[in-house]
Amino acid sequence: MSFEARVISFSERFLSDRAYQLIVAPALADLQFDEEAGRRGRLADRLAVLRAVAGAIGDDVWRDWYSVFKLSLLSVTYFMFPLALGIEAFKTWSEFLVVATLVLGLAMAPVIVCFWPERRTAPPID
Repeated sequence: MSFEARVISFSERFLSDRAYQLIVAPALADLQFDEEAGRRGRLADRLAVLRAVAGAIGDDVWRDWYSVFKLSLLSVTYFMFPLALGIEAFKTWSEFLVVATLVLGLAMAPVIVCFWPERRTAPPID
């Protein structure tokens, strides 16, 4: 699988259509043009595409940050409340902090599931 095919498959799975069309697709076109023209090194061209993918991820996260924050806050408070009620069960603060960190990490699972992009289906071939 080529570098371009990997970038396209990653973008189709994890990025919005808008981010792909406006950020990643032009970077891939520049990669192809620069490789044919021999302007820069192969590594520099690929790094430019990876920077574009990182920028597209940042753009998608920035667009939905408020929704992600609200859902994260809801999930964390839901799972931390029973832990806070049973704080006497822990002998030291370090035990409590280890369990609280684990609970915080696991509380992000519903958030990730809610914001996981849908799998795109291929258009029917006529």
